[in-house]
Amino acid sequence: MTYRGKRIMALDYGDARIGVAVCDELHIVVSTRPVIPNDDNVWTSITRRVADDRIDMIVVGVPRRHDDTTSPIIERCLQFIVELRSHVGVEVLETDEAFSTQRAHEIMRSGGMSKKRRQQKGVKDQVAAAVILRDFLQEHAP
Repeated sequence: MTYRGKRIMALDYGDARIGVAVCDELHIVVSTRPVIPNDDNVWTSITRRVADDRIDMIVVGVPRRHDDTTSPIIERCLQFIVELRSHVGVEVLETDEAFSTQRAHEIMRSGGMSKKRRQQKGVKDQVAAAVILRDFLQEHAP
């Protein structure tokens, strides 16, 4: 299935904050957005971001294990997806995001980002969301 023509948002779920990245309708440009604090205002923040960016679909990275076992973070992520579906009026899909944070670190280092910048709260979450979105787009390219 191709998702061409849809503005897609990727979320990198975390207990403290949620990384966000979006793409244009042609899936040419993936851009990061400010992280969303995972607090009492998370649903308001997400629905506002969906509206502001005119999002047609959301992809949430789930850190699947290769042996299909679960973990507390996987369970919290899946619960987040259930709640997200009840708060937004767009399609919400899961995608495997195993190692996206590791790859985000590699991208930041190889791109020359300073150690100080890499260590700022939320930066790796933003880049991890971009990795999730890029991988999703590559997997579903026409």
